[in-house]
Amino acid sequence: MIVEFDIDTDVLSHALQRTPEMSVVVDTLDASDAIPLRNLFWASGGDFDRFEAALAEDPTIATFELLAEENDARLYRVQYAGGVPEVEAYRALVDLDGAVLHAENDGQGWFVRMRFPNREAIASFRERCWEADFDIHIRAVYDREQEAPEHRFGLTAAQYETLLTALRSGYFSIPRGASLQDVADELDISSQAASERLRRGMKGLVNTTLADARDRNRAETLETDR
Repeated sequence: MIVEFDIDTDVLSHALQRTPEMSVVVDTLDASDAIPLRNLFWASGGDFDRFEAALAEDPTIATFELLAEENDARLYRVQYAGGVPEVEAYRALVDLDGAVLHAENDGQGWFVRMRFPNREAIASFRERCWEADFDIHIRAVYDREQEAPEHRFGLTAAQYETLLTALRSGYFSIPRGASLQDVADELDISSQAASERLRRGMKGLVNTTLADARDRNRAETLETDR
């Protein structure tokens, strides 16, 4: 079963409030006996100096480290403080055999997609989050076979909307009927955010429709080497 929800959380909120144009996409989450919760995420579209200064001031973050840069995006590793509710939420996720499929914050709040073995596990996860004062607001629950097209093709809702807006406005036409700024204006976002959504959206489409495992591994290797 797939569940999609919005969450109210304080983690990274200080840094994102200081840099409202910054977009964050979670890469991985993990924990150990010594580390309550650790997060690797890509950030793009905002003032990195201001973002990093705010990360250093954030009381929910124990440590952070810049790991890599790719064009206009940066990869960070953040270790959260032990007392944040997200630690208990992650433990519940692991206990219930769940997995994070996607998590992002594009300036409008956090959107998360997870997979669980059944609806009972989803209900248990929600209850444990509430007990830890971690608020989640479920958008949808569905079987894998019932996924919307954007989900089947590896897209976020924001990427799906941006790609369709670009198509309908003539951005992909020859000659081009709309500029990147036109697409951004239509979506009421910055041109930087529109560019990021288009690039990641097109990458997701190629990965899920054209690329085989060798192609994806080669692309990942190139990204790591940069």
